[in-house]
Amino acid sequence: MTVLRFLVLAGLVAVLAVWLVFVPRRPSPTGLQAVGRMEVVLRDSAGRALPVTVWYPEGMRTPAPVILYSPGWGGTRDQSSIQVENLASHGFVVVGCDDVASDPATDPDRGQSIDLGSGAALKATIERAGRHVVAQAKRISDVLSALESGNAPALNGRLDLMRVGAMGYSVGGTAAIQAGLMDHRIRAILNIDGGLFGPPADQIGPQAYFLLSSREAFPTEAEQNSPDPTVRNYAHLSAIDIPRNRRRMERALNYWVVIEPADHDDLSDGLFALRRSTLFRSNFQRAAMNESIERLEVAFFRSALLDDYSALADLLGKDSQTVRWINPTSPTPGTAKAHQ
Repeated sequence: MTVLRFLVLAGLVAVLAVWLVFVPRRPSPTGLQAVGRMEVVLRDSAGRALPVTVWYPEGMRTPAPVILYSPGWGGTRDQSSIQVENLASHGFVVVGCDDVASDPATDPDRGQSIDLGSGAALKATIERAGRHVVAQAKRISDVLSALESGNAPALNGRLDLMRVGAMGYSVGGTAAIQAGLMDHRIRAILNIDGGLFGPPADQIGPQAYFLLSSREAFPTEAEQNSPDPTVRNYAHLSAIDIPRNRRRMERALNYWVVIEPADHDDLSDGLFALRRSTLFRSNFQRAAMNESIERLEVAFFRSALLDDYSALADLLGKDSQTVRWINPTSPTPGTAKAHQ
């Protein structure tokens, strides 16, 4: 073999190694059932069109529990598609709707979202977010009512509407809490790294509850005192939620887990997106986080909607390099890097 051929071969091997180790690859669902997907247009309480995506286990022989999914601010119903597909592969029907801010015509704040650039902006953001979660919660409840009324004939006989949960990412998680406060047909709530705005800041519903946080939930002292107002105010929002979330953990069937290596974006499909900030994160790290996230979600909804506590009992309180369980007396990790 000539030196040139050797160098070319070595270069190809190096490129392949980099691709295998660092280029994200979408994971497959872990459940036993194949996953189908359909697009359905429901009607909200005002009669307006309400498009949803439905992920379902193919070959269902009996009605399946339903999970209502809500994305982050301005997000679409595909924002956590990896997670919802996985839940469907484990026997749940997941129905996702877009966030109200994804369409300016239905956005109560006409495109304004989070602004943390000053004290006044922080105050306005908190007020705006409170209105936002109420509006999105109403949309989640409208989806459930439309399903109950048979608004989607293709789903007739497939849904167990006595076993309904809600999950959401970021502010969608807060909207899921609010939906539970407004609608007690919802039995379980999974909040994926959502801050507590509006009524959920102070009110706790009767549902089983699981909070899945990124490391940003616990800001450092340096971040809370940062000269950068955006960093400082973001840290403030995270810090004021810590005692509120600890109060929730004093109730039975309420759980809190931090995915230690995860930034906020990692708790959605962003975990498998190429981003400059995570360019050299290995696929082994991505897989470890995703496996933990999906295992916890399936275990929680199986316990809350199917009365099967075995999987959750096996995970409860068991920390790892990826997972940290938080209870009311846990020491604050305090190792977060503020999301900017």
